[in-house]
Parts: sequence; C-alpha cells; structure tokens
Amino acid sequence: MIDDDANLVAVFKLVFEQLGYHFESAGSASEGLAAIERVEPDLVILDVIMEDFVAGFRVVSELRAMPGSRYARFASVPIVMLTSVSSKTQLDFAERVGTALLPVDAFVEKPVKPAEMLATVEAVLARSAGAPA
Repeated sequence: MIDDDANLVAVFKLVFEQLGYHFESAGSASEGLAAIERVEPDLVILDVIMEDFVAGFRVVSELRAMPGSRYARFASVPIVMLTSVSSKTQLDFAERVGTALLPVDAFVEKPVKPAEMLATVEAVLARSAGAPA
C-alpha cells in the first residue's frame, strides 16, 4: 500500500495481515516504487495525492511504462487506486479505470470501509488470476 495517511495504512495492515496477507507499505511515490522493486507485490493499493497532487499518477505511469523500462516487469501487477481526488476535483475517475488515461484495475473513493477494500482487492486478485469475479 502506497499512502501517506499513516492511520489508514495501519488499519489496512491490521485487517489484511489478520487474513493472512503479506502487507508492505510506503508513504510516498518514490518509497513506493522502491518497495515494489524490493517486494515484487501481487497487487498495489495506491493513493493519488501524497507528496503532491499527482504522485500516485506518476507511480501508475512508471508501472505501466514502455517495455524495457526499469519497472516493465511490474506492468501486469494489478493496481487499486484509493483516493479522495474525485471528491476534491469533482472529476469521476471511476469511469476511466482500465483506459489509457487511468490504466488501473479498480478505483475506490475514500473514505472506504476495510470490508469494501478487502472485497475490491479479492475481486481484482481473482480477475488477475483468471478466475471469474
């Protein structure tokens, strides 16, 4: 999980680890990219607004970059975008999920209940494994 809200990260860490998931976190885009290289995750939960208004979009751009780039091996890692950017900008990003504009697998608006995030993560992981959602 890449998010600068330490309290939110702590809640999700507790929830996911109690269910047997390995959970790593980072508080900025650069820390997150370093953690992705180190951990090689099955899924990334990513905030948009961290050290600046578009930090999360930069991470997506890096992970979905051209073949041969530093992060190319992570191009198929599912990304769940978790953010309050829609409520702050009045833009509906959910309708752009999976497009060239927003090449992520799911978009969840904050605030979100842990059970809703867990259901989203499980559905995205199932789809990425080829199982019916």
